[in-house]
Amino acid sequence: MDRLSAFLMRFGYTVETFFHGQFCGDNLLPAKPGTGHLHLVRHGQIWLHHDDGPPLPVDGPAVILYPQPCAHRIVARDHAELLCATIVSHGSADGLIRTLPRVIPMPLAQMPALAVTFNLLFEEAGQQGYGQKLILDRLCDVLLLQALREMLAQRGGVMGRVFGLSDSTLSRAILAMHAEPGARWTVDTLAGLCGMSRSKFAQRFHAVVGIPPAEYLLEQRIHLAKRLLARGRQVQEIAAEVGYSTQPAFTRAFRTTCKMTPREWLARRGGL
Repeated sequence: MDRLSAFLMRFGYTVETFFHGQFCGDNLLPAKPGTGHLHLVRHGQIWLHHDDGPPLPVDGPAVILYPQPCAHRIVARDHAELLCATIVSHGSADGLIRTLPRVIPMPLAQMPALAVTFNLLFEEAGQQGYGQKLILDRLCDVLLLQALREMLAQRGGVMGRVFGLSDSTLSRAILAMHAEPGARWTVDTLAGLCGMSRSKFAQRFHAVVGIPPAEYLLEQRIHLAKRLLARGRQVQEIAAEVGYSTQPAFTRAFRTTCKMTPREWLARRGGL
């Protein structure tokens, strides 16, 4: 059995559609424990508003995944064709899901493998046949699985984090990096947390997560830096908080990862 199937069979979930059709205006979806959301935009443009940071514009066709509870407001200034569903996780999956990004936008052009199921969903939503709700729920389930598979195929992506956390050998090191991304972690200290040698830890980490430990730590630091930038924190303060002794060192790391400086990123997001 492949690792995605094994993981999802261990940590179950259900998907239930609750809206499909033309949407114009705004709607607030509160955060509920153990619940995420799946939004499909077939035509038009929507904006996703969160408690902090500027709104996120999404043009259809696209899939938007909220893997963890996150309050957000959907705003459409003109009519957009949407299909929305809730994702309810079961058992001990909550702790893993909380480590994923709160929102994952996926333009359909970047994930063509989703196109057939995506179109089937909207075709079914436009009919009034018997069993429509059940069919929509099942198709959303398939679409979510396909999206996770595509993210896994793209060098592990966010799914690499999940597989790492579900690995009892690596989870201590990964949780430590999530808890304190600004700490002076080395491969040796992380390997020590897992009770492994440096070489075995590095090899296993890369095989399970999809990237080396140092690259994973950099990813966590940049994720935190973006959240702090969106909240209006100064770049010099952020540099120290995410583990860099100087602002230039932080700026170089940020530019390497994002292909722009922190101020350029914030300006593009509408924060300056």
